[in-house]
Amino acid sequence: MTSNQHNNPLSHFQSANLFDVAGLVAVVTGGSSGLGLYAAHALASNGALVYILGRRKPLLDTTVSQFHSLLPDPSSRKSGDLVAVQADITSKESLTAAREFITTDLAQQGKKGIQALICNAGIGGKFLRSYGQDPPSVPNPKSQAEKDREFGEIVDELWSFSESDCAARLNTNVTGNYLTALAFLPLLKAGTSPDYLSQTILISSNAAWAKVPLLNPIYNISKTAVSHLGQILSTMFCDHGLRTNIIEPGLYPSDLTSTEGRDETTGHGKLSHTNGADIPIGRCGKPEEHASAVLYLASRNSQFANGARMRVDGAALQKLPASD
Repeated sequence: MTSNQHNNPLSHFQSANLFDVAGLVAVVTGGSSGLGLYAAHALASNGALVYILGRRKPLLDTTVSQFHSLLPDPSSRKSGDLVAVQADITSKESLTAAREFITTDLAQQGKKGIQALICNAGIGGKFLRSYGQDPPSVPNPKSQAEKDREFGEIVDELWSFSESDCAARLNTNVTGNYLTALAFLPLLKAGTSPDYLSQTILISSNAAWAKVPLLNPIYNISKTAVSHLGQILSTMFCDHGLRTNIIEPGLYPSDLTSTEGRDETTGHGKLSHTNGADIPIGRCGKPEEHASAVLYLASRNSQFANGARMRVDGAALQKLPASD
């Protein structure tokens, strides 16, 4: 910024300053695909050092290589970069090892602490038909025999979820995000300052508040827990210089939602339809639309946001029975 720009009060309202993340350090779980990748690209492309965590080391390494190939000139990254760290968010031991690696790596660069932790990793599971999504009509046109048959189908399909199906969803989406948020509190505390209050950003879902299954009921339940975890953490640590915010995305291209593969250049997912969802805008979300939400919350000018829930779903939830 030139001296004239610096002295101009309106310079503070320029997008480059409003959404400034240059020099920040972030950790993104599930950062090698889908929403986590979009977040990592948004931050690193704008000058943040981003550690991407995931279970599959080859995929993490490919993600880093792709990023470097897209921005071959180091100066074009404004010192931003991606660093791959293998970790399992459901394991305390693995999370501790990841934290220690990042702590050591930062110390070697003369840095301490992180400013943003994005808890993004999660799993979905099989699709369940969205019983109850259609608005009721008066009188109900279904015969008693039709309702009895539908009741049986609902019970059978719900009961088809095994104990391991349920446990895996809850272990990753709830316990995993809970453990991740706790594991990185020391690094967040070390990175906080009056100029930037470090924060956790939990990636939940609009499914948290839908009264019909989006994917399946266990997925809905797990995302409700994630959103409420954000409120709990925000309350517990607001007097300790730490923040917590929540993003509740709708349908975006990802391994969770699409079988159309990925863009070979960027690694971004492909999704050319809405998976049958009634989205008023008529399409799924774009990677940059999720990235922009992350960029706002991670920016230096979001310090007043703590305990915020940001839903970015194309108004899909407005078309469903929902509790929020």
